[in-house]
Amino acid sequence: MRTIIVIAFVCLALNTLSEGQGEPKPTLGTGPLSAEKVAIYRIVLADYRKGTKDALNLADRTEPLQRSEGSSDLGCISGIKLADPNSAPALHRIDSSTALGPGLVLVDPDRQQERINENDPQNLVKRAIDDHEQVTDKQLDDSIKRAFETGLFTLSEIAFHEGHRYAVVAYSFVCGGLCGNGKTLLLKKVGHKWRVIKACGEWVS
Repeated sequence: MRTIIVIAFVCLALNTLSEGQGEPKPTLGTGPLSAEKVAIYRIVLADYRKGTKDALNLADRTEPLQRSEGSSDLGCISGIKLADPNSAPALHRIDSSTALGPGLVLVDPDRQQERINENDPQNLVKRAIDDHEQVTDKQLDDSIKRAFETGLFTLSEIAFHEGHRYAVVAYSFVCGGLCGNGKTLLLKKVGHKWRVIKACGEWVS
């Protein structure tokens, strides 16, 4: 029994050590977003919304950018050397003073995730399968509509090329376990403006 306890303790210690050697833990910065980052986020939102004015729930803080250049689904950043790739990312708050565009509703991502779970269309499908509940097309359509209305759009942090000519950013929209999409964008600075030149890592669920 003592041997088992010792082995378990050693395994736990090794796991903890391994976690400590992974990527740096992100911290939440206190400063405002720079004008350059705000400009990039506006472009990202415009790329996603395609001119629609419907309300969109936007997470009030950014998330870390997954920037593994060796990943096969992130081919758009191949050969782009990002500045300080091993430094701990500083996440940012997005508040009402950050003018990112019309129709955006700033929400706490954790609380919004609870609403997403409550309105997940999978709940209705599960009741139909497990409980043999009769589900009409209207109920399903309404469920999907509510899911999109409570969905959460999240912006990642922005990573810049060492020469500051390129920027990499990702976004995600989640409205349920099998409801969502996202992608990674590569932008290039042309003159004083940023333009999307490539997209990769796209996913749909």
